[in-house]
Amino acid sequence: MEKRYDPKSVEKKWEKFWEERGYFSPRPGKKNKTFSMVMPPPNITGILHMGHAFNLTIQDIITRFKRMQGFEVLWIPGIDHAGIATQNVVERELKKEGLSREKLGREKFIQKIWEWKQRYGERIFNQMRRLGISCSWEDKAFTMDENHCRAVREVFINLYKEGYIYKGDYIINWCPHCRTALSDIEVEYEEIQGKLYYIRYPFANSKGKSEGHIVVATTRPETMLGDTAVAVNPEDERYKKLKGKKLTLPLVGRILPLIFDSYVDPDFGTGALKVTPAHDTEDFLIGKRHNLPMINIFTRNATINEKGGAYRGMDRYECRKKIIEDLKKKGYLEKIEDYSYRIGKCYRCGTVVEPYLSNQWFIRMKELARNAMEVVKKGEIKFYPSYWKKNYFDWLENIHDWCISRQIWWGHRIPVWYCNNCGDVIVSHTTPARCERCGSSNLRQDEDVLDTWFSSSLWPFSTLGWPADGEKFKKFYPTSLLCSGWDILFFWVARMIMMGVKFTGKVPFRKIHIHPLIGDEKGEKMSKSRGNVVDPLEVMQTYGTDAFRFSLVALKTETPYLRFSQDRVRGYRNFANKVWNVSRFVLMNLKNFSPTDLTELLNELELSDRWILSRYRKTVEQVTWNLENFHFPQAAQAIYQFIWSDFCDWYVELVKSRLREPSASFYIAQDILYHILKGSLKLLHPFMPFLTEEIFQRLPEIKESIMISNWPENEGVIDEEAEEEMEILMDVISEIRSIKAEMGIPPQKKIEVRLRVSDFKDSTILSENFSYIKDLVNAEKLLINANLEKPRICASGVVRNMDIFIPLEKLIDINKERERLNKNLQEVEKELARCRKKLSSDDFLKKAPLEVVENEKRKEDRLREKSIKLRRIIEDLG
Repeated sequence: MEKRYDPKSVEKKWEKFWEERGYFSPRPGKKNKTFSMVMPPPNITGILHMGHAFNLTIQDIITRFKRMQGFEVLWIPGIDHAGIATQNVVERELKKEGLSREKLGREKFIQKIWEWKQRYGERIFNQMRRLGISCSWEDKAFTMDENHCRAVREVFINLYKEGYIYKGDYIINWCPHCRTALSDIEVEYEEIQGKLYYIRYPFANSKGKSEGHIVVATTRPETMLGDTAVAVNPEDERYKKLKGKKLTLPLVGRILPLIFDSYVDPDFGTGALKVTPAHDTEDFLIGKRHNLPMINIFTRNATINEKGGAYRGMDRYECRKKIIEDLKKKGYLEKIEDYSYRIGKCYRCGTVVEPYLSNQWFIRMKELARNAMEVVKKGEIKFYPSYWKKNYFDWLENIHDWCISRQIWWGHRIPVWYCNNCGDVIVSHTTPARCERCGSSNLRQDEDVLDTWFSSSLWPFSTLGWPADGEKFKKFYPTSLLCSGWDILFFWVARMIMMGVKFTGKVPFRKIHIHPLIGDEKGEKMSKSRGNVVDPLEVMQTYGTDAFRFSLVALKTETPYLRFSQDRVRGYRNFANKVWNVSRFVLMNLKNFSPTDLTELLNELELSDRWILSRYRKTVEQVTWNLENFHFPQAAQAIYQFIWSDFCDWYVELVKSRLREPSASFYIAQDILYHILKGSLKLLHPFMPFLTEEIFQRLPEIKESIMISNWPENEGVIDEEAEEEMEILMDVISEIRSIKAEMGIPPQKKIEVRLRVSDFKDSTILSENFSYIKDLVNAEKLLINANLEKPRICASGVVRNMDIFIPLEKLIDINKERERLNKNLQEVEKELARCRKKLSSDDFLKKAPLEVVENEKRKEDRLREKSIKLRRIIEDLG
């Protein structure tokens, strides 16, 4: 083996090997059980980003784990047509050529998108392969493939026939840039500092003359062009006497009724609300209750339409500015105040959305939501972590009807046709030739397409062939698990549950793992505008895929965003090299070796052998349990600590002296090394597939891939006695090493060690295993006794009521060492004082992030311990 692990020379080789051997496809397992999962489909516009990498790594870890456990595994990859996003991308490309979708027409424009999809649509799959994911590529799906189109139509037609789908006028969220409706959860809100405008609405008498006024407050004065009433609360004493009054709409002259509605908040502004039913959700409901006219003043790109009179053709913000000027000139503007409020933006392009009265297709959601809540309450679906159930229930309990129509061209076109002769509505799986009512062939299809999330909500069963009831569907549905970020819990997860229960009579998946999103080092969302985006492909190129994968899942967090740091990836690259180097050491000592059944050796094992086997069994338990429960950081840390600390730092060091020449102990050590390395590679494989396969293939008597080898089982009990005894030895060895380091004694320098031990049991353990201590601290002389005197000049330490003395007279220059230690102590004390000053500051404790404060407290503890230790050593020196 080479001295250093080189990911570049390894990764492509094994990726090709696995795929050519068909290991990613479902293979009958040893347990006669199945495990299935669908990949959240990335957009065809997408390239692999950190969010994809994190989600895919989690899924691949579980997939490899289940495959090794003996399950027949099906993990279906796929991509989403991403209606709005894809149309925007292709339109930008056309613009460079001087073209537009309007110039091309619908048919040619859609053809352009299909051509674009053929060129770029599956590039993300090749990037996924770089990540080492082991999904069943032969089962890859697309949300607009033939079967998916069939499923979408089947669902739409059934929902329409059963009365769930309807068309109606309603206030929807309108994106002026994408020029389409958006569902409520496709709108992202942010707080802004804006203005609150106070406008005088004059009273009008029967002759239309003014007699006083009411002041209304609004953040959007441009929408006053669509006002059809002014509303006040019926309990507001200020306005009770004004019942029956009418007002004149400033600048426009429209006569408005003064209405009384309990929705109005008397404490907001002046307690009087301008009512614009066509451009505000709550105003729309007020308008419905009071039969108010609904005047839409905007075009589809948010300019003022013909209803805006003198303001026609102006952009909404240009119109706002002009209206404020005109209100000032004519004496209608009373005052302007600073005011903070939330605005909604399109989740795709970031444009401020406009509440807009429009004729759209909707799904009635109440009953579907009720059924989706019921299956979770019954335990048919389990959430991991379980606290996400509350968010799920909260959203479903307050759900609104879902606007499913989009005014774009790319997507699943709504399967509805209208007869131009008799007006009949035809809903059909296929394009109808004639009207069923009048026989006319003069038909036109609805222009709109379905919301992308409509087709995505069918993903778990449409990817398995539904509506056909085929073998794959029967075998793998319901799927076993869904892994998803919390950001699409409502967009996607909840809707899949609704559709799955409605159309298959079963839940779409048994378990849901909701994970955090990837943030930067500060835990902030990655975005181009912040300049904190990290390219996963570059990170993999620099540090290797295995180190990158491990870094994604090894960090535990309770926050919505993981703190990703390339320093962590660098650290896990070191771990990969550690695994490589320990494997080199083991393999160098396994020449002409044939494995022996360990059960034959149990009575011949040394303490260190019993200890490492016990620690290994415990690690198998921890990793297995944590993976079963989706505690990825805990599983990663368990295998990391075992390999780095228990195996490399302790057992391998302890066993080196036994490998110098053949003996019974030599052969036992070989067997233990082989057994632990092989098992550790298996435990590590789901996290670091390339590295583990490369090493596994070099082990004696290996014929197949590690990815289809058996997952380690618990073989024997935990040896608590061995662990307790080894812990005593390790504490003593660690303290001696620490003393040597503090005193500046080189590790290879021979020393004398005196252990004053009063406890008989401890003394026996140390005496029986004195060679461990001598070998690991390089002691030429080791004394263990209950009555040892402390040497006149020595360094000392205390472990478990045992005194450790290291005579120093022949090892160091006492005066120089005393001087060095005093200087070191002064620096520690200064740093400790600075730390305590910071922690005593109320300002620091209030303003600093909790994590920073906790780090500072831990720093104080370390410095205090170091100060105590240095004082003791200086005292020992006299």
